[in-house]
Amino acid sequence: MRTPQHQKGMTAIGWILILALIGCVVFFLLKLVPIYLDGFTIGDVVSSFKTDRNIASKSPRQIAREIHKRLDINMIHDVKPEDISIDKTDNLMTIEIDYEVREHLVGNIDIVVHFDKRASIPFGT
Repeated sequence: MRTPQHQKGMTAIGWILILALIGCVVFFLLKLVPIYLDGFTIGDVVSSFKTDRNIASKSPRQIAREIHKRLDINMIHDVKPEDISIDKTDNLMTIEIDYEVREHLVGNIDIVVHFDKRASIPFGT
């Protein structure tokens, strides 16, 4: 039998465990990264209305249609019409998209990610 001073490196079981752990992390990342990239894109769509000079003249229905067009262009289909809320007062408009994404992971386990993107846009006077 060798003494501990002569033993170097990892065993095959050690390597298999390390590779299995790395594989699990990569699997989770492959499921989560697209969800978060879509979330960032939706945030950009909502905040892009801050630079729209004609926002005060548009109705909430027109703004909702424009949001859906922008999301379709970016191929984002997780947001439903009921997830979009547009509140318009005399000098402030709040656009909010509150939605969640459910992604199947393995077996009967799902990942649920909740997003709440909003922008408050002052206008008028």
